[in-house]
Amino acid sequence: MAARTGTRTKEGRYSFERTVAGRTGEYGSAGRGQVNGYMDGTDGVWQGYADGVSLKTARNRQKALAVNRGFVLFLAIMSFLTVLMCVQYLRLKETITAQTRVNNSLMSELNNLRSENDALLENVTNSIEWDHVKDVAINEMHMKYATEDEVVWYNTESSGYVRQYLDVP
Repeated sequence: MAARTGTRTKEGRYSFERTVAGRTGEYGSAGRGQVNGYMDGTDGVWQGYADGVSLKTARNRQKALAVNRGFVLFLAIMSFLTVLMCVQYLRLKETITAQTRVNNSLMSELNNLRSENDALLENVTNSIEWDHVKDVAINEMHMKYATEDEVVWYNTESSGYVRQYLDVP
């Protein structure tokens, strides 16, 4: 058998509890706790919950607001882990940015060295007097151009050069 008890609040409203089979619950159901609805003291009509919503909506709101310690602990741990991942992400991003700066600096230095090397090679190549080198080779060192019968041709399929390990016959 169901029993309903009510108490009058300071505002002149009545709040109710319902007990069914020894369990206290919300008005209209068993096992949920105390009802937050009220009955207007003037006309005795049940008005539902204080904000004017239905009993089902009020129950859903209570369920949504019911947060237990385990859920709070879970949210705290997840929030902490999220912050740690964000910090780690920012550290990695800064490391990558620093490495990119160093890489750009080294590439710039390499390009400068290449241009200096090319300029020095051009200076060395231009400073050589090839006619003088040919004259010294032929007149002073008694060098001469190879004749057709002194040239030996080799065919190779594997690479672009030939290594000579023995004297050529």
